[in-house]
Amino acid sequence: MKKAELILTIQPVRFMKNTYKLIWSNEALNNLKGIIDYLENRWTKREIKKISQLLDKQLNLIEDNPYLLPRAINQMV
Repeated sequence: MKKAELILTIQPVRFMKNTYKLIWSNEALNNLKGIIDYLENRWTKREIKKISQLLDKQLNLIEDNPYLLPRAINQMV
């Protein structure tokens, strides 16, 4: 394999972490707390852990790709 071909097959390295972060409204935090309270009373710890991991994955996806979803209409910031 030629050197130029080898360079083309290497994946780019990400040097910096994305600097975007999610900003939660009070309403969103209250809703999340209500959902967690509901789940804690009805689901097993294993199920809660799994849904928590899925939520974290989705939140990280949004932080890494902030234009993936439309911007909120009512901007508080």
